[in-house]
Amino acid sequence: MEPTLRRHYRAAHDSISQLCGQRLADSELLGAAARELGRAVQYRTGGWLRLDPQTMLPLPGLLLQAGHDRARKLIRNEYFEPDFVKFRDLTRRPVPVDTLHRATGGVLTRSTRYRTLQADLGYGDELRAVFRYGDSAWGAVCIARSAADPPFSAEEAAFVARVCEPLARALRMSHLLTAGVAEVGPEGPASPGVLVIADDGTVIAQTDAARYWLAQLPPERAPGLDLPVSVLAALSAAGAPGAAGQQGLIRTSNGRWLRLEAARLTPPAGTPAAGRSDGGHTAVVIEPAAAAELSPRLLELHELTEREREITQLLLQGLPTADIAKRLFISRYTLGDHVKSVFAKLGVSSRPELTALLLDHTLPPA
Repeated sequence: MEPTLRRHYRAAHDSISQLCGQRLADSELLGAAARELGRAVQYRTGGWLRLDPQTMLPLPGLLLQAGHDRARKLIRNEYFEPDFVKFRDLTRRPVPVDTLHRATGGVLTRSTRYRTLQADLGYGDELRAVFRYGDSAWGAVCIARSAADPPFSAEEAAFVARVCEPLARALRMSHLLTAGVAEVGPEGPASPGVLVIADDGTVIAQTDAARYWLAQLPPERAPGLDLPVSVLAALSAAGAPGAAGQQGLIRTSNGRWLRLEAARLTPPAGTPAAGRSDGGHTAVVIEPAAAAELSPRLLELHELTEREREITQLLLQGLPTADIAKRLFISRYTLGDHVKSVFAKLGVSSRPELTALLLDHTLPPA
């Protein structure tokens, strides 16, 4: 690599790392990161999103430079259609970055996404990256060049790979800082919200409770999206062959966590619609998440080790410390050190406080 280019990338890396240390809100972080990355790696269009580390579904806070129809098709491609350079695949790779040009051997038309979405718009190579910290993915980016531009170089892909972990740490911190925003306003409907949605994204029917909960979600930063990207992604995932359904957690604007579940609807046997392949419907249920459902997320956010998570679950079951030590084949002194670490990371000082935090209440402020 030429010295000038090396200095260019070093300066860009320093700028992004400094940005990641400022504890910005999600939308500010993604917008600023997009500008900084654009100074280092030229591209024509791009999309940034936050990911739920447990389900890999997008969370509210999307920054997508695409219109409504293209955004919906991109989401369907990611969660339903076989293709090259999927975010889920990148998450499992040692280096979570790849380009469409490299993956297809330079034959971009091998990609369904390219043929159906990008070619007609004049796009060329695409670079995708997942922002991974440890084993957890907290966000992702997809940037594309025009067909007249050269494909992304190995040096450019390597630069993006270097900034993946700082961006993952920043997104994780942003998630942690906002996870405990106090709820405001009314409790909301007592009954779950239910939507019936057609394959083209049209809402066929919805209850008043569903309308209420959708209105509580942050607006997506994608032109014309009539449903949150988290809902659209769950729809696509639920429609995948052999899928039994899709579950996930989403957060409202005032910090309340909601449980989202999507399942494919099938008409009764013998009805005119049975056996047809010209479209279908998916049911989506939205309701407040139970406190126990939030416990794994809180443990993830506070970076408990695998052993600490195991001990936490046993503490929540009410087992005496002597029994926990015996079950884990460790001394009571070692167990005590682990428990102190768990308490310190979660900001509690006793087992009752731990139980109240993880089983009785929503996430507290960081």
